[in-house]
Amino acid sequence: MPLDGPEVLGPTPRDHSQAYWDPAVQTMDPEQLHGLQDRRLKELVARALGTPVPLFGRKLRSAGIESPEDFGGIADLHRIPLTVKQDLRDSEAELPPWGDYRFTSPRQAVRLGTSTGTTGDPTISIWTRRDLWIEYESAARTWWRFGHRPGMIVTHAHPAYLYGGGAMLSGAYEYFGFLNIWVPPPDTDELAEQGLRFWTKVKPDIPFMGFSTGRFFEVAAKLGIDPLDAGLEFKGLPGFGLGKGMPLMTAGAECYAYVGGPCGQSPGAHLCEDWAIVQAVDPETGREVPEGEWGNLVVTTLDRDNGLLRYDLEEACAVLRGPCECGETSIRALWGGRFKDLVAVQGKRFQPSELETALRQVGGVSEPTLEWQLVRPRPDQAGEPLVVRVERSEGSGADRLHDEDIASRCAAAIREALSITTTIELLDRGSIPRSGYKSSRVVDQ
Repeated sequence: MPLDGPEVLGPTPRDHSQAYWDPAVQTMDPEQLHGLQDRRLKELVARALGTPVPLFGRKLRSAGIESPEDFGGIADLHRIPLTVKQDLRDSEAELPPWGDYRFTSPRQAVRLGTSTGTTGDPTISIWTRRDLWIEYESAARTWWRFGHRPGMIVTHAHPAYLYGGGAMLSGAYEYFGFLNIWVPPPDTDELAEQGLRFWTKVKPDIPFMGFSTGRFFEVAAKLGIDPLDAGLEFKGLPGFGLGKGMPLMTAGAECYAYVGGPCGQSPGAHLCEDWAIVQAVDPETGREVPEGEWGNLVVTTLDRDNGLLRYDLEEACAVLRGPCECGETSIRALWGGRFKDLVAVQGKRFQPSELETALRQVGGVSEPTLEWQLVRPRPDQAGEPLVVRVERSEGSGADRLHDEDIASRCAAAIREALSITTTIELLDRGSIPRSGYKSSRVVDQ
């Protein structure tokens, strides 16, 4: 195949009526798929020892794996110590800027990105063309499940430049065959307006604004723009709301951006098992927890130029192995949030998103968007009411009786959902800082 032809810019066209993006893999016999994983895992371990990749080499040797012959494949995977984000940070700090965990030279890569740094110092990720192709193909499986097809118009507002997520998403969209409208994150009202005005000219079929969706709705209300005229509406994705937790769709850009996607017929997300081994692991023992139980999300990437071996994202994951009515044969998984984000109060532990879901049911605070923060309690305050700050909706002026009613309904909604008591502080609209990407919902005192 010529390397300068249009074939390299996208995949082979599919029949839009077919059920799967990649039927051969997505309906592969489970035993055959397991065999493919086993072979690719052994290749990854051999590369870590032979390249060598010092960080992973040290972990393998600490488990008594001195050569590929000492490793028995998936059956031996539990022997390998877990790697966490701090290991990557420490590696980069000791041997700047790349660290000693890369499988290829950065000069063999074609893209660089950093993490957001929301939970610590950002790390650097690099991708070769093959690494990007695996991500794009994985994303295509998910979008095809959603019923999306090439030729549709899609938009997003992910950050760009050194942050790797925006470029990854845009590249995956364009590879699939979408017309991609990439607008700036709405860090200011003016930037939000820029996106809104353009969407009224070129209306997207698929709005995916992620964390910034609410910001666009809020600015649209200020400008008198009907969000539907700009193609914006809150839509659930297939598989959300089925069972506990959310479908496991990503393991972070530094690990596997598009690890799976829901089909809408069974809980969880179908995983790309040909390119990853996903486990729910007890971090104390290193072994998988029983099916359906929560453990740490641990991912081993396969068949990439740059891989990760037993990478613990320190997030909650539950694996589901039963058959699915949709016909896909891969296992499914649920995501339960970051353990670091868990809030512990009054003997309960919950994710901030659970509190947000409760507040969305309350009139007087949810229009045009819900803006809120909770104050993380100190250890000596764990038994006291949780302080939650919520902005009034547009047009809801400060009035003692009105505020008491809204606060009472907010507290009742949270109590019903989470079985905790709260102190609700109602604020004027615009009191809580806005963000064009990830808003700070949990603040310290």
